[in-house]
Amino acid sequence: MKRNVIMMTVFAVLVAALTQAPAAHSQDLNQGQAAQQAPATGQAKPAAQPGQQAQQGQAAPAPTQDERNAFNGIQHELDPTRQAQMVDDFAKKYPNSVLLSDAYFFGAYAYQSQGNVAKAVEYGEKSLAANANNLRSLLLVSELLPQPQEMAGSDADKEKKLQEAEEDATKALTQVATLNVPNRTPDEVSQIKASITSQAHASLGMVHLQRATMSLTGTDKDELAKAEQEYKTAVTNPKPSPEDYFRLGEVYAMENKPDDAIDAFTQCSKLSQGQLQTMADNEVQKLKKAKAQAPAPATKP
Repeated sequence: MKRNVIMMTVFAVLVAALTQAPAAHSQDLNQGQAAQQAPATGQAKPAAQPGQQAQQGQAAPAPTQDERNAFNGIQHELDPTRQAQMVDDFAKKYPNSVLLSDAYFFGAYAYQSQGNVAKAVEYGEKSLAANANNLRSLLLVSELLPQPQEMAGSDADKEKKLQEAEEDATKALTQVATLNVPNRTPDEVSQIKASITSQAHASLGMVHLQRATMSLTGTDKDELAKAEQEYKTAVTNPKPSPEDYFRLGEVYAMENKPDDAIDAFTQCSKLSQGQLQTMADNEVQKLKKAKAQAPAPATKP
């Protein structure tokens, strides 16, 4: 099962909120990254890479008007195929742009819109290479990396992806308190922050759920318990994701907590429609049937 529809909803909010002043947003993040990564006195500075001047303590040049126009074209393009091509064109023409990280995010967003998870991750990681604090890309990459279609390769490869997802989601959570969202009411800002927090915890839940099933000696109960806690936190959002309730139901079922699982799947069904609602209803029926067929507990003498 994919989280694409739910994730796109959250990203759409972030895209709309943070495109009000994209240049300022990128520069603020880059300046914070520069402070974190400035080398200690006496250490040689590494050579700057394209799109990473600010990360190496150098002042990034302000975007030119042509640069801004090209970037604005990217973020307002509705055709994802065309949008992805515009991102590549931008990267070639402006490899040192302070807007490069955000441009790559829109490339990832375009590929994710098309269901191309591998390319979405690739461009999300390019975005983070240009600016390791890009919040939207942290959320996107941490969301996609633990998904089943990305869990190919050896156990070491899988764990590397899960570790990266865990670090990105954790970093995103640290940014929520100080997130500046221009031209939004306090209530809107609060909801945006709640959505970001929920999504990051859901990503962490998926990380632990994947780890729980990777054990060669059976399901890892400690990882399942961590997954349960993360998904329980995710659904505390005033507007919880039905898919987070579905995953929580899966975790409860794996922990042999049928009543809790039924409750979670029921909540998922109430909040969703279409295929996800049908899947949740089927899980509820399966669990109720299993409960009815279970032998009665032995009575004490």
